[in-house]
Amino acid sequence: MDPRPGTRLGRPDVDTELVYLRAGAEPPWERPHRDGRDVTLEPELQTPHQQERRAAFLERVEHYRAEGLL
Repeated sequence: MDPRPGTRLGRPDVDTELVYLRAGAEPPWERPHRDGRDVTLEPELQTPHQQERRAAFLERVEHYRAEGLL
């Protein structure tokens, strides 16, 4: 994993994340970008760090659904 300078490691703010998800949107910080372009649906253009973060985010979303939070 090679986080960019200034990124925060650790657990995300679950409350804020749930606000976005309940509103039908994804948190913007969980949508990977490359050269100013959203590459969320193009994993081949994502860095390994972005792929790892995206996979962790999708796992959290499934967990929220299983817990009845969404």
